Amino acid sequence: MTEEIKSAPENIINLVNNIEMTSQRLRLHKFGADEVEFNVAHEMDAELMKYIRDPLPQDKTRERTEKIAREWTGANQDWAAVSVRLLETGEYIGLVCLRYESIENDTMEIGWRLDHKYQGKGYATEAAKSLLDFIKTEIKPHKVVACCVAENTASSNIMHKLGMEKEAYFRENFKIGGKWTDAEVWGLLL
Repeated sequence: MTEEIKSAPENIINLVNNIEMTSQRLRLHKFGADEVEFNVAHEMDAELMKYIRDPLPQDKTRERTEKIAREWTGANQDWAAVSVRLLETGEYIGLVCLRYESIENDTMEIGWRLDHKYQGKGYATEAAKSLLDFIKTEIKPHKVVACCVAENTASSNIMHKLGMEKEAYFRENFKIGGKWTDAEVWGLLL
């Protein structure tokens, strides 16, 4: 029996905690304390969260958000958030995130969420591609996965554009809004 690896190597933790990059229209950087209020507002918005999870009470949302604003620990299943801002104005529009789904199996998971008024304009794809490029060149895991509610075709379209392939479909995998929902898992071998 092998010993379970509980944390990413220190150099990867440092890379993620100091992430800073730009794309054609966006600036991405490690989520920080100055973005807590934006994220709390997003996570309290039931419509914005409809494909992610039910909103938590505000105190729990703030606690979770303050945790991701601190340095990423690199622990298995611990999310690191990366702020997405418009390059031209600096306006916060959402976030992309990453975590080790399994350090032992060298598999990372990515995700994204943007404010309503910035959806459908290619920003999520641009931000997700930037994050994926960072993961490919700097972290170099064996595999990257992304998950979405099956009816969230906007997210599955992004996964397809990133070169991912649908690997699994889970029926009635979890509840959102009191209803069972199906989920898809997409993957990309690097």
